[in-house]
Amino acid sequence: MESEAKEPTGVTRGQNAVHVMPLDWSAAEGVLATLVDRIDLGRAETQLLVVSADAESAAAAADAIVLAAGDRPIAVVAVTSSPRAGRLLKASPAHVVTGAPAELVSLLQGSALKPESVRGVVFAWLDPILETPEAKPLETLLGELPKEGARVVLAAEVTPALEALIERYARRARRATDTAGDVTGAPLSAEYVATAGTARAATLRRLLDALDLPRAVLYARSDAARADARRVARALGYPADAVRLSGGGEAPGADPIVLVELPTSREELRALVGTTGRRIYALVQPSQLASLRGLLGGGTVAPVALLEAAERARGRDAGLRASLRDVLASGDVRREVLALEPLLAEFDGIEIAAAALRLLEQQRPARPAAAAAQTQPMQRLFLNLGEKDGVRAAEIIGAITTEAGIPGSQVGKIEVRDTHSIVEVAASVAELVVGKLTGSVVRGRRVQARLDTPREDRPARSGPPVRGDRPVRSFDRGDRADRGPRSGPPRGDRPDRGDRPARPFDRGARPARPAYDKGDRADRPARSGPPRPAAPRGDRPDRPARPFNAVRKFDRDGGAGGTGRPTRPRPRRDDA
Repeated sequence: MESEAKEPTGVTRGQNAVHVMPLDWSAAEGVLATLVDRIDLGRAETQLLVVSADAESAAAAADAIVLAAGDRPIAVVAVTSSPRAGRLLKASPAHVVTGAPAELVSLLQGSALKPESVRGVVFAWLDPILETPEAKPLETLLGELPKEGARVVLAAEVTPALEALIERYARRARRATDTAGDVTGAPLSAEYVATAGTARAATLRRLLDALDLPRAVLYARSDAARADARRVARALGYPADAVRLSGGGEAPGADPIVLVELPTSREELRALVGTTGRRIYALVQPSQLASLRGLLGGGTVAPVALLEAAERARGRDAGLRASLRDVLASGDVRREVLALEPLLAEFDGIEIAAAALRLLEQQRPARPAAAAAQTQPMQRLFLNLGEKDGVRAAEIIGAITTEAGIPGSQVGKIEVRDTHSIVEVAASVAELVVGKLTGSVVRGRRVQARLDTPREDRPARSGPPVRGDRPVRSFDRGDRADRGPRSGPPRGDRPDRGDRPARPFDRGARPARPAYDKGDRADRPARSGPPRPAAPRGDRPDRPARPFNAVRKFDRDGGAGGTGRPTRPRPRRDDA
């Protein structure tokens, strides 16, 4: 059917898996091969997402996927820089995208990464960033991705933080991990040399020089690592029977074994070592130390002191002694002897010389570049990133050096505050850093950078002054003369009152006014109902003025002593 032909070939949710193995992509070749085989080359869209801890891990994951893809035209993009990766993905979508959570979220927000086509997600050794601010973008990222598809978790060890990740994003996952009962025997011990993933061959050469082993076995799983180890052994002149290469599956011997790559499990390491107690040396990255301790089952882990570093330290001391010998042989140090002579009563001469040497080392600059950076003028920059964004000073330095392309010696003091950061850079590159850094993405947030001007150098504020800027009113009249006498007619002159006596204000023994006695009459209740309208006055004729000297008597009969007003007739009562 045509609809079945277009159905996505990605894996389903039931194929979630957890693999506990060392932090080494060569150990995950089988897991990657299965996921890469399920990529549909007929679909030009992102089908597999690898979430790593940082940019370096993303680059290593992309390299391992390219190796697993072989000659197949599978497009891979490592998001070590979100602007570059965004430009590439907008031009042509890649089948596989690898990157840290914050960088992948930035691509999602910029519409460069299309989440609806993703059919598988690999959580690649996120142990270092779990339960840190760097893992917070995971929730945003997984919220945008489809629920179907495989969720594969790669981890160095099972921790509570990892269990929470599995429970939330890869439920009911099949687990491929070692348990304590799978391996028997005493714990093993090993010595290690820390190295970078790209410097494995050079570190192997230094280790063989330092140990000077007459016979050894070099263990490597991948073909590329075995080829590098074979080339180093041949270049150092080892015969083929003195230094042998092993990929596992051989009978253990007594020769010391050098782990160019870590085994995938304790059983594999036990099979390599056997029971003869052979010496174990390992080339590990700093992030692989926890995996090495887990493979040894609790044994001791000690670093190898390479002779080159010790020789360089002894060489510096020898050069210092030679310089002192030249000064003592050809120079005049009598002035210095007189200055130090009083100390001979308290200390030995060698102790005084050692103290003088320490003072000299403290005054000497550690790096010429650092001394030069202190002498050049610096410019402060303002960045809209702070502690609330989870940003650190190291990440700010990395963003500046990566985006602007300047060395770290041109970056000075960095103050990471609550909501922003203040960065000092060389004044000659300040404008370049502002232009390159503005618009870039750090911790999933777009950066805004500008020159930080001191408050005293900022221009005065324009516009009407606010109340706080109004000057204080002065009451100093200056040189203005006194007014002098008032001219014109006098204002408000009153005539002389004479010898009028002052009015007395003593009222004497005047009795107080008695209070109004209501008697036994109860209080009148409040009036209820609507207010009573006033009676209409009508058209009354003008009433003559009433005399006030008349004796008013109310004569019901209207006699001569009355007021002359007509009396109101009274109604008669019917006796009946």
